[in-house]
Amino acid sequence: VSTQSTGGNLNMEDLGNSLREGLGNLGSMSVKGFDRAKQFSQEKMGNAVKTEYDLEYIQLAARVEATQNNINKSSNAARNFLQPNAAARLEDMFNEKITAAEHSSNANIRELAGKIPIRRGSGMDTRSTYSELLGSHMKIGGQEIGDNTQVGQSLVEVGETFQRLGMMEREYLKDVYENFFKPFSSHLQVEWGNVNTEKRRLDLARLDLDAAKSKVRGARTPEAMQQNEQKVRECQAAFDRQYEQTKILLTDADRKSAEFATHLEEFIRSQINFHDNAQKLLQETYAKMKK
Repeated sequence: VSTQSTGGNLNMEDLGNSLREGLGNLGSMSVKGFDRAKQFSQEKMGNAVKTEYDLEYIQLAARVEATQNNINKSSNAARNFLQPNAAARLEDMFNEKITAAEHSSNANIRELAGKIPIRRGSGMDTRSTYSELLGSHMKIGGQEIGDNTQVGQSLVEVGETFQRLGMMEREYLKDVYENFFKPFSSHLQVEWGNVNTEKRRLDLARLDLDAAKSKVRGARTPEAMQQNEQKVRECQAAFDRQYEQTKILLTDADRKSAEFATHLEEFIRSQINFHDNAQKLLQETYAKMKK
């Protein structure tokens, strides 16, 4: 790690948590919190030397962060695609959370989840589709008009087709949800959470190191210089350990991101199967109506 370039993700919230931690423990921890705040503010004003992460780390961290952000955006868009109705989408999300809570390792969470009556998970494959609703209305209308008339018979035929199409849609939605959406939206979430935690710890370790170096430059006595140099060595060792730990997690997350391609392949497979079967069904109905 060099001392010439920047690249951390520290913000005021992280620094505030550090200060609260320090003030809560008093003693040396309160000094550490104060030193971090001082170093942070001086860096913002351009009055302090700041250790920067090397280019390889910066590029790796940026790539993992970009992957996380865009996969999460794609997951949200995929959920909207699978269920355009906002109310139904929120109902599914709520029930999924409750279902997951029932299997939590925390007994209190399991008990709380057990008190909520609706716990069926996603209703994506059980809820009537718009095609089924359209088909039902057409079929009923055709029967009321009379299937001995051309318009009545056509309404019944098209209605039955769309009812079958709706059932195919439900199977398709279930397939997409189980084989694409769930693994796509859950893959690497734990790893990304760990990465973000370790990145924040690295930024704080970097602040500690730079604050210690600043004290060396400001030492007025040999004794203070010796004490501060020892502190720099301790902070440097802690920083190096945290840097390696963070880089290992980033590298692992970056490597595993290739698995998203497999989930996307499943999505395309589901699309092909559904549209092929839908086309065959519609062509059969069309040919029957043209006779």
